[in-house]
Amino acid sequence: GKGIFLFTDLKEVKLWKKASENRGKPKDDDDDDVENYVVQRYITNPYLVGGKKFDMRIYVLVTSYMPLTVWLYRSGFARFSAFRYTDTKSALKDTHLHLTNVAIQKSAPGYDREAGCKWLLDSLKRYLVAQHGQDSINDLFR
Repeated sequence: GKGIFLFTDLKEVKLWKKASENRGKPKDDDDDDVENYVVQRYITNPYLVGGKKFDMRIYVLVTSYMPLTVWLYRSGFARFSAFRYTDTKSALKDTHLHLTNVAIQKSAPGYDREAGCKWLLDSLKRYLVAQHGQDSINDLFR
């Protein structure tokens, strides 16, 4: 969850970058450090479970690239936000609605450490089958 930011306008990214440079160590003229960023488009109409955003954590092991050999660990899990999703602009700053990272969720007011915000992938699949039917979900998880 550290270092994750949500912006609505490219100008905000430029302002954030300039402010972060002022907060950091003084730059030497010879300082050629390269900073890496991941930028992705926000899904404006996400699929929700119980009104909450989620992501799936699925693990793979690549043992060879030539030929490509990938092993899939089928017992992944889904991580959920602690609160119901809303797409209002004012809610964009509330990371508890938008990000499913445990590091973010555990700081949410009312977070239940015992219940957590996770389902096993099998539990998510059962829920999806109840909502959309066995054939559709089998195609999705194939």
